[in-house]
Amino acid sequence: MSVPAKSFAEIFNSGYWEGMQQYMDGGLQTDEGTTFRIHRVLLSQRSRYFHALFNYNLNQETVIISNIDSKILESILQNIYTGVIALDEKNLCDLLITSDYLLLDDLLKSCESFAIQNMTSINCLPLLIVASQFNRLVIIEDCYRYALVHFEDILETSGSKLEELPLEILEKLLESKSLNVISERSVWKAIVSWTEADISTRLPQAPILLTCLRHEEVEDDLEAEILAHTIVNSNPYIFGLMLNNQSNFSTLKCAILSQYRSFEPHNQNLPYSHGPRMPNRLYLIARRTLTPAKDSIGLFLSCDNELDFWRQIGETNFLVEEMLRIGQQIYMLRMGIVQCIFDIVDEAWLERNFPPRPSSNGYFNGTTITLGEQLYYIDQGVVTLEDSRNIIFRYELENNRWEHITMILDIAINGVVTLKDQIFLVGLSKLEPVPTMICQAYDPEKDSWILLPAPNIFREEFSILVFHEKVFVIPGQKDEEEQPKKVEVYDPLQNTWILLPDLPFLYFLPRAVVMGDKIIVYENNKEDSRYQKVDPPVYWDEGVQLWQIIDESSPWYHIERYSFLFLDDCLLVKDITTKSRCPGNKWERIFPA
Repeated sequence: MSVPAKSFAEIFNSGYWEGMQQYMDGGLQTDEGTTFRIHRVLLSQRSRYFHALFNYNLNQETVIISNIDSKILESILQNIYTGVIALDEKNLCDLLITSDYLLLDDLLKSCESFAIQNMTSINCLPLLIVASQFNRLVIIEDCYRYALVHFEDILETSGSKLEELPLEILEKLLESKSLNVISERSVWKAIVSWTEADISTRLPQAPILLTCLRHEEVEDDLEAEILAHTIVNSNPYIFGLMLNNQSNFSTLKCAILSQYRSFEPHNQNLPYSHGPRMPNRLYLIARRTLTPAKDSIGLFLSCDNELDFWRQIGETNFLVEEMLRIGQQIYMLRMGIVQCIFDIVDEAWLERNFPPRPSSNGYFNGTTITLGEQLYYIDQGVVTLEDSRNIIFRYELENNRWEHITMILDIAINGVVTLKDQIFLVGLSKLEPVPTMICQAYDPEKDSWILLPAPNIFREEFSILVFHEKVFVIPGQKDEEEQPKKVEVYDPLQNTWILLPDLPFLYFLPRAVVMGDKIIVYENNKEDSRYQKVDPPVYWDEGVQLWQIIDESSPWYHIERYSFLFLDDCLLVKDITTKSRCPGNKWERIFPA
């Protein structure tokens, strides 16, 4: 929002409000004695609070507004009368509280948006404290996420207000698997700093925070430091525990948990952290930057399971449409061809002459996939019923070549995915006199084929993908198709196809991708080659079982600029997470909207 150039008193001497002083019918007075003349009808329209206030004080010309600073109230009135407000880090918290108190919903949203986009290691925790006190403030989760990602910076930032956090907020941060810390020493440092800020009051609470430490990651020197510290060995609230040469942090933690759960019923849900601080999954994101001066692909890693904070780990000029993983090597593909290879742990491009994709008949039309730790190429030949030779090849890493493993005889392939250790194919039968949908699965381990139920709706163009262990068929548009918006899902447990609600739009070249916990469907006509307006992307909302349109303000509105790779191998995630938590890494906030 732009900053108003005039005071509230000056607003009525220019512009729309000039000469309207005669219509003022009330006043607001602060505890300091400052009075602002106002139009009751305007304030009542903007706020349910003012509507109720003026109804209750119908015959009272001036109404006292308690506990609101005159400067803040003036800023509020400036916003009501002009639509602009002077927002900065100094008045942000007060304006958040006041707009919430006065039920000014539009202003509250503007303040929250400003807070999220201007969050820093200095103002994050004060905003978190304020947000935790008011149920209507939606920024509380944004503050938590920022604090988790930037916890090391917050620890090192003077004036971050960590010592002022309520116990329950600090506990929630310290017990999180997503806490982005180099080691448990940072957690211990936070516990000591917070406890010693008010030792007499917080000494009884220190044992609760100690249970947030991951004892598997507490190294020997840190363990000795913890056991020797006064908030542990001289803490009268850790009673019944005899520290001796055989004591370690694990026994200390177990004793605290046993003690607090036994004597205080409200502590039944104390944190009991097991395992390392690492997410279950990460995302690798390739984002295209397309400007008159630059056309490149940036590689980013998500901070953890979420997609709200990214760290850039590489850049390339190759267009990346798809990414596949074998071990710690990421194969970057365009039109099914491997363009380059990236080592995601070392964060370096590899120099390797990758063999060209094979072809059975001189035509290059196929799909590259991974199954287990191996790379496969399904050569779809010429996609016609009369002339289509489909061969599955497997990449042999040691010999750096493609090996022919089987021929596909009965299907002209349209879509390929992997499902439950099998290669899942959907296409048209070559045995039927009339084009008919067919579905098959190939098991490379058994070298065997399985005929599966075919989709119920005939389609010639579609996109398929796997989501939550089910296969989704996303239709493209053909004039002769009767139900071009129908989406079908194959459930392997029931061995049947299920019909989903219609897509909101028809897509000529549909593509579907899994991003986080969503399926996004979009027009796969690249934005730099579009000659007409295309329909916006949509995502599948499992909660309400409907397709929802993606807002234009979201980065996913331009989903064609992104490629995503889901990483869930625990050893790989651990290695990547360890490197991501090194000092000096910068995280970029993304606003999915």
